[in-house]
Amino acid sequence: MIAQTLLNAASITTQPLNTEPNRQPLNIQSLSAGPILLPSCSLKKGAQSKFSKAASSYNHHANVQKQAADDLFKLIKANENSSNKGRLCIDLGAGPLVNTHTLQTLFGSVIAMDLSLNMLQSSALNTPRLCADMDNLPLQANSIDIIYSNFAVQWSADFAQLLKSLYTALKPGGQAYISCVIEGSLNEIKTAFSALDNNSHINTFNSEQYINQSVQKSGFTINTIQKALYSDEFTSPLNAIRSIKAIGATAQNHSNTRRGLLTKHALKQVCSAYPLKNNKAHVSYHVMLLALCKKKQLNKNR
Repeated sequence: MIAQTLLNAASITTQPLNTEPNRQPLNIQSLSAGPILLPSCSLKKGAQSKFSKAASSYNHHANVQKQAADDLFKLIKANENSSNKGRLCIDLGAGPLVNTHTLQTLFGSVIAMDLSLNMLQSSALNTPRLCADMDNLPLQANSIDIIYSNFAVQWSADFAQLLKSLYTALKPGGQAYISCVIEGSLNEIKTAFSALDNNSHINTFNSEQYINQSVQKSGFTINTIQKALYSDEFTSPLNAIRSIKAIGATAQNHSNTRRGLLTKHALKQVCSAYPLKNNKAHVSYHVMLLALCKKKQLNKNR
């Protein structure tokens, strides 16, 4: 089943990141032997490097991500039945496989996919792993039962196109459970750095309106769309800022970015401007939770 799902790229570790993969079925023995590496767009090199460096610290700092994951699992339980053991699930943007084990208890087979090889290799969990770019999905059409993606799709270069690709990869009747960070997130970080200069120091995130429009145009049937606000609390602004780096979320997706390291004076200036709530520094994320379904094919014999 898994072998019929993936597309192979021969000698992939020697190919540049912006190379298109070959469209040949991947042998399941190759996947079982270790992570398969597929190419990603060259624009993702920075994000790939940031997340790889954060592999060892991600689990300790990903508190908000865990909250969103719990809410996604609630959506799964509300929409799925008990006959899931024969179904194939992709954990898209799996990171260090923090949610993969839970997915294994729900579905028959789970493939962990992430842009960062270091993230995939940081877990000892026994499951197939695929190092690939979500914007260049190596998945055959109508081959996946379930797509689960927590705190990952905001890194897509084209969210609307990604949804269409996910729709294509799913079998008729297949489900997608997605959490996506949206505009308004990390506003405390943005406010603090505005005291330093006019450059952007955080990512730009898609708006709620754009996410809604993209979902409506993707072909999916919408089971659930929810908006949530998650917040993490820290004892100091410095710890709050460091937490972003610890999960790899300092990769930036635009050109108006300040280059170089902060001086001690600049860092002190940023920390002094950080907005506090009850003498605590918060990092907040506005997130959309999506439960989507690919329409089932009509029986032509009827």
